[in-house]
Amino acid sequence: MFQIEVVLNSITHAKDLVSIAEGTPCEVWLHCHRYVVNAKSLLGVLSLPFMEEAKLSLETEDQQVIDEVLKRLSTFHLLKDESAINDKAYDLVALGEILIDFTQEGVTASGQKIFVQHAGGAPANVLVAASKLGSKTAFLGKVGTDAHGRFLKTTLEAEGVETKGLILDSNFFTTLAFVELDESGERTFSFARKPGADTQIQKEELPLEILKQSRIFHVGSLSLTHQPSYETTFYAVKYAKEHGAMISYDPNYRASLWESEEIAKEVMRQMIPYTDIMKISEVEMELLTDQSTPEAAATCLINQGVQIVLITLGKDGAYLYTEEGGQLIPGYLSHVIDTTGAGDAFLGGFLHSLSQHPILMSQLSLKGLTSHVRLANAVASLCVEQMGAIPAMPLKESVCKRFIGFA
Repeated sequence: MFQIEVVLNSITHAKDLVSIAEGTPCEVWLHCHRYVVNAKSLLGVLSLPFMEEAKLSLETEDQQVIDEVLKRLSTFHLLKDESAINDKAYDLVALGEILIDFTQEGVTASGQKIFVQHAGGAPANVLVAASKLGSKTAFLGKVGTDAHGRFLKTTLEAEGVETKGLILDSNFFTTLAFVELDESGERTFSFARKPGADTQIQKEELPLEILKQSRIFHVGSLSLTHQPSYETTFYAVKYAKEHGAMISYDPNYRASLWESEEIAKEVMRQMIPYTDIMKISEVEMELLTDQSTPEAAATCLINQGVQIVLITLGKDGAYLYTEEGGQLIPGYLSHVIDTTGAGDAFLGGFLHSLSQHPILMSQLSLKGLTSHVRLANAVASLCVEQMGAIPAMPLKESVCKRFIGFA
């Protein structure tokens, strides 16, 4: 059952509500204090006193039905909280690192490793994954004015990501990552970032209008490793949240970028109280929660205020957890070539799917979220079948073929 708070303070409002309910293909009820009436009955609705607020209940889990009712309620100004409707310019905005992934792709005749230039960086990867599925996205961050920085800006623009918030700074060099792959496609990282341009973004450089216009605002933890990006990230998160954005957080732990594991644990956990949606891997569970099982780790995060927890489990899929409980959602079979960007592809797919439905965080149900996770699993399963991160993010058409019912 789906519930939404409505406002009824005139006979016209009551008639509009009944008209909406009559056109809804499910049972619809109006709750006011201890009274419950059939919302399709004008007599029943008018028997209640005019009220500043009441709750409308729909006996359905059909997302299309819910979306249509929300839009009609908004049109007639019956919603108590208009933020239930997506009126933002951007579905998804992300702040953080964008860098060059030099990914190992074979060896020369003399046995020297060959590293190929790819655009990367977890927040940027997430945006491209969502953009390729149809989301309106924007990136906030900093690169150098070097060839790598210009390449990254061009790459984002080619993928449909807004780059008004990407700063090119001649004082710093674009961050580089060298990615080595083992026989199973798993990665090890080495970074050239002392300092990298991505860590040097100042809060005064943030485009506040883009933050105001973000439905979902996403960050990782690599912008927390150094100042001034640490302060800038928290400022942006607080600002976006104050203006109605859902906050998404993926710690994306990289040991070589932290002074120590203890410092990493302390700093990465500081973002949790601001977070609505949190994605972690199996490796990160203990770092973030001191728990060793998905159920215990997710419960720990929910108790700290996170509303949706996603724990990625590789080929086994993902564990979804909310206040209602948890559910393991199996993955798809893949021919794995390179796991770079798989978690970002998963999260980009999930956030895209979630952003397309104008639902308040308080109205999200475990059952309703499972389809978003299934889509995310499909996106990740396609990503690992190609080399690189951004180049491997799948198009909507490919996802449609793997995820039956996605359109």
